Amino acid sequence: MEILRVPAPVVLFSAKDAAGRNIVSRLGKVIKLSDSALYLQKLETSPSFAIVASRHSSKSGTPTLTCHSTGNFGPAEAGGNPRELGIAPALYLRQALLNLKKNPPAGYEISLEVTHHGPSSLPFPIMFVEVGSTEREWEDLGACSFVAGVIDKLLNSPPAETPAAIGFGGGHYCRKFSKVSDFALGHICPKYSLPHLDAAMLQQMITRTVPEPKVALVEKKGLGPDKRRVLSLIEETELEVVKV
Repeated sequence: MEILRVPAPVVLFSAKDAAGRNIVSRLGKVIKLSDSALYLQKLETSPSFAIVASRHSSKSGTPTLTCHSTGNFGPAEAGGNPRELGIAPALYLRQALLNLKKNPPAGYEISLEVTHHGPSSLPFPIMFVEVGSTEREWEDLGACSFVAGVIDKLLNSPPAETPAAIGFGGGHYCRKFSKVSDFALGHICPKYSLPHLDAAMLQQMITRTVPEPKVALVEKKGLGPDKRRVLSLIEETELEVVKV
């Protein structure tokens, strides 16, 4: 009898990333990258999907636990290619956010982030789960251990089947989208990236979210001057529009 070998998920981290090192020290088999995962272009293995354990940085310095998909709607300022999106594992992103919200360490905000930075060209779904936003949090072993537990659950418990969606508008930290649980969000184009959104990029948002999204979640007041143009683009697709 032939045994079919199903590709397994993998956890990646950069040897240069303090939070990543602390997170994976609580996990089993992982893959260490010599450089930042943002610039990853290939792996020697072909996983079903990849989770990057990573630090999160922000100017505010707010202690934050986040997860997000990857890619660039415009220029590639931090890895990946210009106008290219990675493959977003929507069900796992939703489950990661739900897991992060369950008894997180005190003092940390929990947030889904919009699609940003590399890598963008890998042939399998990839997502980041992060601890931030300063060196103090990257070295917080309690927070890193908590995130390791979140990742371990993603590896060992299939996420619930939930309708997939893509998001439009709002800020970087998805204040409204982070409260959504009825849909599993893949790619999210924030207000600041909407000037780069055209039919081609919208098509990427659809085809590079798995499972295929049937819904476009739109922030009612988060589209700014691009509102009419963006809604017109969405109307040209078969996506159902749901406003939040």
